Amino acid sequence: MIADEHTTIAPCCATVSRTLVVPELRELSDDDVVGAAREGDRRARGLLRGVTDAHVHLWPAPIYRALWRWFDEHAWRIAFRGSAEDTLAHVAQSGVSRAVSLLYAHKAGIARELNRFAASMQRAHPWVVALGTASPEDSDAVEVVREALGPLDLRGIKLHCHVQRVAIDDPRVVAILRECERAGAPAVVHCGREPASDAYGIDTHSICAHARCERVLQQLPRLKLVVPHVGLDELDAYLRLTDRYEGLYLDTSMACAEYFEHVIDWAALEQRAARVAYGTDFPITPYAYDRELRVLARRIESDLAFERIVRGTSLTLWPT
Repeated sequence: MIADEHTTIAPCCATVSRTLVVPELRELSDDDVVGAAREGDRRARGLLRGVTDAHVHLWPAPIYRALWRWFDEHAWRIAFRGSAEDTLAHVAQSGVSRAVSLLYAHKAGIARELNRFAASMQRAHPWVVALGTASPEDSDAVEVVREALGPLDLRGIKLHCHVQRVAIDDPRVVAILRECERAGAPAVVHCGREPASDAYGIDTHSICAHARCERVLQQLPRLKLVVPHVGLDELDAYLRLTDRYEGLYLDTSMACAEYFEHVIDWAALEQRAARVAYGTDFPITPYAYDRELRVLARRIESDLAFERIVRGTSLTLWPT
């Protein structure tokens, strides 16, 4: 059993600490006339349909229930609540044509079961690209990764440094990532300092930093590494790293939804569009599913850059 009705787990994105503030939920403003016109034009031309969401969470039902309880008590109210099948139906109805499914092992001993669940979702839904996971606590973590990327045909590995309480440059994590490099499979690792929460029970700023990420990229030069939330409070540093390491990518997940009170350098992000993938973190979000896509449609000026972010970069990482 992965989890039961009384399971308590740390979520993917929690109440942020230190550097970021979660404001009251508010609707996007139409004061930016140019941006609103750009969004409307792209919608009319169909550019907001047929996109890839590179950060969707598909979980077994007990873990969803645990996440809802945690967020109700400690963070925002998750707007959409349903099963993995319900989640995919909502994504598809929103015009997305491809979804990258992510999950992570929040404790030792459950990665194999989670990976079997992820593989079952991928088999049932050919438009889903499913990644597996591994726990650095498990002595057989490398074997778990080999099974995920081999017999289960999963397309990468997802790790979460906050939840798993481990730095990306920890030798146990490096061993997992080395196996991804060997297989040519992308690794999605929440190794940025934020969003964070005291509920994780660890100082995320002590175990996460762009410098740790760079050390891993130096050790594993052929690794394709995706850092979610565009590195958030260290966005500028992560963007600079993409200039130096061809295997480093970022995804937008919640960071580009204009929900957190932090400043995005949209011009710098646009310049690295080929290394940035649109992702939502759905369904662990407190707002309408298309919010982040609408913001990107307003903020990214170039059609070419916009299409790279919402389609092209994900296809580079996970070819059809």
